[in-house]
Amino acid sequence: MAERDDLSRGLWAVVRAMWSEIGPAGKAVLVALAMSAVVALVLGVAIPRQVERHLIDAEIRKLSRIVGDMADAGVIPTGPAQADELNALDEAVRLNLLGSDTVRVKVWLADGTILYSDEPALVGAKYPLSEERIDAFNGINSVDIPNLSLRENEFERGFPPLRELYVPVADDSGSIEAVFEVYHLAEPIETTVGNIQQLVWASITVGIGSLAIFTASLILVYGRAIANRRRLAEKLFGELVRSQAEERTRIIGSLHDDIGQTLYRIHYGIEDLRSRVDADNPVAGELAHIGELVNEVDGSLRAELRSLQYGTGEELALGSALDELAEVTEMETNLSVSVHVETDCELSPPTRIALYRAAREAMTNVRKHSLATTVEVRVQRQGDQVRLQVLDDGVGIIDDEGLGLTTTRERLEAIGGGLKVKPDRRGGTRFSAWVPASECEVET
Repeated sequence: MAERDDLSRGLWAVVRAMWSEIGPAGKAVLVALAMSAVVALVLGVAIPRQVERHLIDAEIRKLSRIVGDMADAGVIPTGPAQADELNALDEAVRLNLLGSDTVRVKVWLADGTILYSDEPALVGAKYPLSEERIDAFNGINSVDIPNLSLRENEFERGFPPLRELYVPVADDSGSIEAVFEVYHLAEPIETTVGNIQQLVWASITVGIGSLAIFTASLILVYGRAIANRRRLAEKLFGELVRSQAEERTRIIGSLHDDIGQTLYRIHYGIEDLRSRVDADNPVAGELAHIGELVNEVDGSLRAELRSLQYGTGEELALGSALDELAEVTEMETNLSVSVHVETDCELSPPTRIALYRAAREAMTNVRKHSLATTVEVRVQRQGDQVRLQVLDDGVGIIDDEGLGLTTTRERLEAIGGGLKVKPDRRGGTRFSAWVPASECEVET
């Protein structure tokens, strides 16, 4: 059981990964294919039924025409008939109706008497009218499967499956005087409908199968192209991150060793000069002012070095990097920042860095524009996505999207993710960024 569960989870993971790889166009094609299959199934059921209905309607129209011709010829009695009248009717029935698919004919009067039948034992017998026969006496053509348990149908029990067709006979005033009950073999129509059904299902199967193969080929090619572009984007982004890290390290070293050390020497030189000048000398005041400027430059330089040193979080897990971002933000501002990572997914380095930089861009916008006091950073896995949300309690979003958000969105979309910034229903701004969950592995 456990092995089956593991296999099911593994297959489901593969399906989810493939679903995320095919992209919006591939998903739209699959939905269209599914809808086409549903329509085809409906047609596969509806077409044979419609064909059967039309065949039966055509048979009823043919019988109505034959019965009408017999009525016009005056061979259908409208009441108890004499022997010669029954013989004339029998001759007309056997000439025009009996044979081929028609195996029995009964002519009913409104009181339930069988005026005529090709089975002599039924002539003159009286039975209760069925619902279909009553409808026929009301002028409604109908078809039914005979109930062979009824006494009036005992002579049809030896026949193959039958259908009863009811054809009313009207006089010149339109009143129904009699009803023809014609028994047809069901097999010819059923065979025709069955053959049509086989052709319909064969056509649907071939059509849907061909469409499915074609669609699968397109999705496979499209999915591979997307996957290749995504891998290339990740590779290029990873190389960019590494080159930026190297350049950042060089800049940190240059700022610290060259400018930083020079500032230290200037600071100590100023202090040395101040120690040699009397306190009431105007030069001492100027030296003190210059010393303050040097301290301000030194403070700004330290802040920049700290920002460069902890700027990307690329060497840390996403949770640790976000915790560090929150710590630095709280240290430099009055914001209260909470971080909640609710997934065990360990993202690939390019994807992790892209998501972290999205968080950093969101935090930068909060600091610059929101006038917020608290910020919540949350990371969750939702279906086939790993989603980062940054929520603040500030004044809401700005009207125009800056270069930072545009760049962040393009970076996320290049690796199959996305970005959305909108007002939060509780006030403030909700910043949402996501990457494909197929890029993560669950830590064990």
